[in-house]
Amino acid sequence: MGRFIKESTREYLLQLARVSSMGLAMVIATVLGLAAGYVVDRYFGTQPWGFFIGLGMGIVAGFRNLYVLYKRTEASQERMDKEKKQGK
Repeated sequence: MGRFIKESTREYLLQLARVSSMGLAMVIATVLGLAAGYVVDRYFGTQPWGFFIGLGMGIVAGFRNLYVLYKRTEASQERMDKEKKQGK
């Protein structure tokens, strides 16, 4: 219907985008956790506990993001494999 690229190529590009964003998602979550911990420390004067708790929460959030992106990519790959088998 007016698409410039094939559906299979589109799926591969989406998978590449997901995999490429995994590292960025980990870094952003960690930095946001650190920043939140730093702000908590500055506001309440609880140095260094807010910093370390924020760091831990950021790392946990980063790994959660990695897991979610991995599962999406895995589901997409399984769908592509299933379509490929049905097409042959």
